[in-house]
Amino acid sequence: MNIIWSAQARGDLHAIQDFIARDSHHYAQLIMDRLIDRVERAAKMPSRGHPVHEFIESCLREVHEGNYRIIYRVKHDEFQVVTIAHMKQKITKRRLRSDKE
Repeated sequence: MNIIWSAQARGDLHAIQDFIARDSHHYAQLIMDRLIDRVERAAKMPSRGHPVHEFIESCLREVHEGNYRIIYRVKHDEFQVVTIAHMKQKITKRRLRSDKE
C-alpha cells in the first residue's frame, strides 16, 4: 500500500520535531522515527486503527504513538496520512481536509 502524506501531516511532523528539538535534538529525532515507523506499521494493517471519535461518521481512522494521534484514511491502494496531533489538541474539520480532496 502506498503511503501518502498530506501537506497538513508533513507540516505537523515538522512542527512536532521543531518543538521537541528546542529541548533535545536527539529526542526530537527519536520521536520522528517512532511516528514514521507507526505510520508504516499502520499502513500494513489499516483496519487495526479505530474511528476518530470526533468524526465517527467519516471514513477517518486513527492510531496512537506516544502522546500523538495519527489520523488517516484509506482510499483504493493509498494509505493517506491526514494529520498528526498531540492528544490534547482539538481536531477540527478544517485540519482534516487533505490534499486529495
